[in-house]
Amino acid sequence: MKFLIIFIQISLIFASDYELKLYEKVFSSLFHKNHINLYVDKNQNMFKHSNIIKLTNCKNADILLIYNLKNIKCKTKPLFTTSYVDYINSNSIGAFYWRKGRPQLVLKKEMIKKYNLFLDKSLQKYAR
Repeated sequence: MKFLIIFIQISLIFASDYELKLYEKVFSSLFHKNHINLYVDKNQNMFKHSNIIKLTNCKNADILLIYNLKNIKCKTKPLFTTSYVDYINSNSIGAFYWRKGRPQLVLKKEMIKKYNLFLDKSLQKYAR
């Protein structure tokens, strides 16, 4: 039983690190900046360890990472969600979510163009 608990804790640490690296890569690719100002509506602990992403308020953010669409405060900023349903039902530029234990990344070409953002070639295969 102890082994299972330790395995789950280690898995959560690696998943969190994986998510942070993915967000850093995607956001720095979209904005072509070394430092991204990010507003997050919850689960901010992961970003405290980032050298690229700086947490800020909604007004000063380059992009919003929203876990719940009801929490949107700045409607003029690019939006990135953590749910496929929210991605489909909003004007988000993309989403990162887990399905069947696997990470999924999707990006909307028309929303990326709307905000004058650009995708690196390595991320273009995720754009629809």
